[in-house]
Amino acid sequence: MRALFITWPWNSHFYPMAPLGWALRAAGHDVMVASQPSFAPTITGAGLPALPVGPDLDIVGQLSEMYRGWRPENDRAVVENSPHRKNGIVSLYRIAESAEAMAQEAMEFARQWRPDFVVFEPMAFLGPVLASALGVPSMRLLWATDSSAKIARIQDEMLGGLAQRIEADRVNLVGDLTLDPCPPRLRRVDPRVTGTSMRYIPYNGPAELPLWLRTPPSRPRILVTWGGSLFQYGWNEGILAPRVVRALADQDVEVVVAVHGEYREMFTDLPANVVHVGPVALHLLLPSCAAIVHQGGAGTTMTAVSSGTPQFVVPWWPDAIVNARQVEATGSGRHLWPVDLEDATLKEALCQFVADLPGYQNAATRLQDEHLALPTPAEVVTQIERDSAAGTGLWAARKPA
Repeated sequence: MRALFITWPWNSHFYPMAPLGWALRAAGHDVMVASQPSFAPTITGAGLPALPVGPDLDIVGQLSEMYRGWRPENDRAVVENSPHRKNGIVSLYRIAESAEAMAQEAMEFARQWRPDFVVFEPMAFLGPVLASALGVPSMRLLWATDSSAKIARIQDEMLGGLAQRIEADRVNLVGDLTLDPCPPRLRRVDPRVTGTSMRYIPYNGPAELPLWLRTPPSRPRILVTWGGSLFQYGWNEGILAPRVVRALADQDVEVVVAVHGEYREMFTDLPANVVHVGPVALHLLLPSCAAIVHQGGAGTTMTAVSSGTPQFVVPWWPDAIVNARQVEATGSGRHLWPVDLEDATLKEALCQFVADLPGYQNAATRLQDEHLALPTPAEVVTQIERDSAAGTGLWAARKPA
């Protein structure tokens, strides 16, 4: 079989797709990953073949300008009337421009290569439209909790013109099937979505196990990390990692700060219990940690779920807020609203979290057990093979273009 993957050029969007690509390749199938040309090294660095299509568009730069000064709101009425709500709609149209830019070259390749199905992440809007034009199934692969299904409400407005140009019958941004990595208690269910489970396999990019991490810690290790998106969007107000580190200074714990190099200068006058500041792959680090404090990014959240690690989340971006609330609802962690957060409040909450870790750990272990019960990507591939061969499931009554 041949599988065409389509991803927006952003690490955290692509990384969750890589394990399914590996599983398909290991089973003897062909995989091609389409994205903007500048993203090709990230794809090939994950061991998958890249298909550079269209020109490079600086969508992130455009979005950064739009969202300068962004602050999340905790009041629904304020959100409905916020100018950033309009920006949110406009940003989706900007992402749709990326789909438009990639469409012609991707379609030319696909008509010649003839994929059996298309896999896309939620912001790769081209995926389901192209699949419809080809007459093949489309699979939406989530990063974490499903915070994007509601985008389908404006899909025809955004992408109807593109669908018409490449002779697609429909847009269908939720795909024919959604591959959901969340254990049942973490999952958000949307009536518009037909979903199936697929276990999240952590991949944080090429990684090495550092020497200092090969020795178990002598006291509980707390990981503090903050992703990279907030820095790239200029939302420094939401980067609370330095304040978290200071708030943990009096705790009898070992603090590891796993952050990108651009964050390093934010950490001054480090407490004595900080043992490392710098990048470390989370899937290598988290198994030795008693807890993690982070901003609610999809990869961080799901890697912590997979390792059974309690989570303290201080989210800023909307999908991170959804992740944080879902984590707290499972009992495996708690979240704190970030806006106007005073140091004393942050310290009190963190101290209470550390004191209550046994309870959070019990819930995190149960969530990890649910996670381990989900089908692996290899098992999902086996089901895809069966359905394709028998003409069942997504392949029932398919008539390729």
